[in-house]
Amino acid sequence: MNAVLYDIALTAYILAAAAAIGSLFGRRDQLAWVALLLTQAGWICHTAAVIARGIELGRLPFVTMAEVISLVIWAAVLLDFWIERRHRVRPLSAFVLPVVLALGLGLPTGLRSIALETPVKSGWIMVHVALVLVGLAALVLNFGVALMYLVREWQLKHKRTGTFYRGLPPLETLDRLTVATLTIGFPFLTVGLALGVLSAPAAWGSLLTFDPLALFSLVMWVIYAATLLGRVMGQWGGRRAAYYAIAGFCVLLATLSAGVFLHGRHGS
Repeated sequence: MNAVLYDIALTAYILAAAAAIGSLFGRRDQLAWVALLLTQAGWICHTAAVIARGIELGRLPFVTMAEVISLVIWAAVLLDFWIERRHRVRPLSAFVLPVVLALGLGLPTGLRSIALETPVKSGWIMVHVALVLVGLAALVLNFGVALMYLVREWQLKHKRTGTFYRGLPPLETLDRLTVATLTIGFPFLTVGLALGVLSAPAAWGSLLTFDPLALFSLVMWVIYAATLLGRVMGQWGGRRAAYYAIAGFCVLLATLSAGVFLHGRHGS
């Protein structure tokens, strides 16, 4: 049942992404509302799928890497709702939903049963996973806003005035959102990873055990830490910050891929 609900949710996300992108090109409010309704319907089905999986398996549904990625998608869509409502940046879903789909469609049914090598017994490991999930979801939004910033900047630089560009927010608004999403995501990611490091000796027997996902996570953290430090010091803003957001997201994708496809203590 949970797989069927998950596939329905993905289908709704696909249709919502198409409607959201179409609303930008046609500047049609009707398509924007259709996109919103489809996204909400998809998120509700996704929520039901997560709950159903937890009930069917009799455990919290974030033990496998596929479940973790599914919950990152779920949380990213929820954050998208919140940011669009709070900051009135309706075009954001046109940039976030395709990213969500890239993550979701990369999970064939066969991968949904890949489990972590070490059973999750510690409550601290549960908290570790939950915090990292929230952090990654916010960084997905950070990537979407960074893309929108670069598109908007290119439009202004080349003096494009098409329908697509008129729907995008000002650069100042987008720059503030890149800061906001990074400021939300990085602390969750940091505390979550720190708990993972502290829990590693008990779970794996040694802190120095090699694990591809842990290695990529460290690289990802360093990139986002450098980006946030550059923002705080006033050195990196605008385009440079957007480029670093994209670089960090590429490593984020590599991190999730390592957890699914490479052999290590986290899975595969």
